[in-house]
Amino acid sequence: MSNVFYGVWLVRQGSLGWATHVARFQETPILATMQLSSFSIQEGDRFAAFQPRYALAYIETVETPTLVVAGLAIPNPNKLTDNNVWLTTDHVTFQLQADNVVAASAFGLIHDRSSSVFRADVMKSVDFAVYDDDGTVLGTHREVQLYGGAELNPDQIQEQALTRARAGSERSLDIVPVDPMDVPPGGAFRIDPRTRRPVPATGESTRD
Repeated sequence: MSNVFYGVWLVRQGSLGWATHVARFQETPILATMQLSSFSIQEGDRFAAFQPRYALAYIETVETPTLVVAGLAIPNPNKLTDNNVWLTTDHVTFQLQADNVVAASAFGLIHDRSSSVFRADVMKSVDFAVYDDDGTVLGTHREVQLYGGAELNPDQIQEQALTRARAGSERSLDIVPVDPMDVPPGGAFRIDPRTRRPVPATGESTRD
């Protein structure tokens, strides 16, 4: 009998981008699942019908095949089917990717198949936002260290997240640590390129 010891909720607001959530815990046999829970679009002009509109929820693990891009090994999952994984591991990555949507959300669960994980307290978490020169947030990245999980290295996490983002985009991208308490209510935000702080997505840049 398996026990659910961790759950995650991912939200992506904006026309293009992704939300990443990595959970690190003590090594154990797990079953992890992820499901898309909402998907919202808005009709635009007559050419909008020719634009792809999608939201994908999937999981990456140590068993996910990789693709080498510019010398960087990037996970290459089957984004249509990799939403249910069964393995022994000490971390999993939940991904939500969307294009031409108003908002999308998904939730993921991790089951302990050995029933040996008695504590799943969050010991530490780090959050980052990847943004372009205009301050548009293209992706968010969160990592959590649960009880018994490997220690987080924020500098390494930040570098790897930015390197992967740049490998998959033609835009000039940067990354900044974000405190969830500083994110404007409603979830949608941008980064003020001058202050490197989150501001409302439709608001003006902040002034010191």
